[in-house]
Amino acid sequence: MASDNSDKTAMIGIDQETINREIQKAKESPDCFVIIRGNPTSHRFFLDKDEMTIGRDPSAEISISDQLISRKHAKVTRKDGTVSIEDLKSSNGTVINGSKLEANSPRVLAKEDMIKLGNTILKFLPAGHIEIVYYGNLNQAANTDPMTKCFNKGYFLEAIEAEVKRARALSSPLTLIFFDLDHFKKVNDTYGHDAGDFVLKEFTSLVRNSGLYKQKDIFARYGGEEFCLLMPGVTSSEAAKIAEEIRGKVHLHEFNYEGKRIPVTTSLGVSELKSDTESANELIKSSDKALYTSKESGRNRVTVA
Repeated sequence: MASDNSDKTAMIGIDQETINREIQKAKESPDCFVIIRGNPTSHRFFLDKDEMTIGRDPSAEISISDQLISRKHAKVTRKDGTVSIEDLKSSNGTVINGSKLEANSPRVLAKEDMIKLGNTILKFLPAGHIEIVYYGNLNQAANTDPMTKCFNKGYFLEAIEAEVKRARALSSPLTLIFFDLDHFKKVNDTYGHDAGDFVLKEFTSLVRNSGLYKQKDIFARYGGEEFCLLMPGVTSSEAAKIAEEIRGKVHLHEFNYEGKRIPVTTSLGVSELKSDTESANELIKSSDKALYTSKESGRNRVTVA
């Protein structure tokens, strides 16, 4: 009789180099909370300060948009290799693994503790835990445009709402750059859609590897050949210089596809959050209008709103 191997576990075909890379990323990761239930699911909050406040207030270091969470709900403290949490007399309390915390009574967190605040549940993962990378990969997959590897429009729209609130709460600058590729339809019509896809990938790789923006900034594909770069803490004059450098890099870059050089340029519009800007949508419209001015003025240029 042939042996029955049906009870054996099948191994996923992941190469050892990828496994080693993931393990190294985990080792370098600090303590963190992961949103298990709430919005956005799988989002990670890294505990990179000795004291951090959790709350609904945009100025909180761990800001969570949940109406049942108090503005200043709880405090997280790192000390002597441990992480503790205490409730700050919140309206609805802080619950850990089903037990409610007494206000102002810190509790040391253990691996995989579940913290419930309002309708949101956070999972605590200590530094170096491999699950930190796993949830990061989940979050990236859900929020990334598959072709260009930029953030997608859905993630950008969530992020800009949060960043506008935070900028107002902290009275800090926030600037948005909108840009798209000039005459992109002509690229598709002349060289084919595969060439167009190549240009989009090459373009986003060029911007992503330019070193012109920080990790906290949000580079996203807004739609088609239109992209945006949201820059917290950056003024419009600073962003205009970055936009001009991006424009120059694209203009000078050789986009070679199957032995043919494809001419590519980009037009950009820059807008900063003002005291009278009523919403995130208004900031988007302002940047988009500046982009339109660049295109109407001859393309391959930067316009500041």
